[in-house]
Amino acid sequence: MLYEGAIRFTKHAHAAMKQKKVAEKGKFISKATAILSELMATLDFKAGGQLAVDLENLYVFMIDKLIEGNIKNDPECLLTVENLLLTLHEAWKDVIENPRPDGVPSPKLQPEEFQKFAAGQGAGAPAPAAATQAAAQPAAKDGAPVKPTFKLMA
Repeated sequence: MLYEGAIRFTKHAHAAMKQKKVAEKGKFISKATAILSELMATLDFKAGGQLAVDLENLYVFMIDKLIEGNIKNDPECLLTVENLLLTLHEAWKDVIENPRPDGVPSPKLQPEEFQKFAAGQGAGAPAPAAATQAAAQPAAKDGAPVKPTFKLMA
């Protein structure tokens, strides 16, 4: 929801910028910045490791771009932030909609890595047989195998 809000406020700021509504532009940029600040504040560096550090750097970059866009009245800065937010939102949606064991790449966001994983090659090392089997043939509630819900890309 935070990503959706930041995207919405960035779009509203862009529209206000085009309409030369300075106060509205500033209000929406401020709201998008507040959301990015909140996302930064919730990062868990101990559990998240390098990913948390990378996200923090990306959030700082986006806040800087929003401020630059506001000062210079540059819509490209806002579009850069919007595109990054859309990418992050899509990634989080994929994580939520496609839960999987640790180490299984996303079939949608990482199709090549997923093909290697599904073929048992993994990313640089063979995937554990149990994880590959679980990814390829999840079990139904009664323990019987069910058809996978993903398609391997050719």
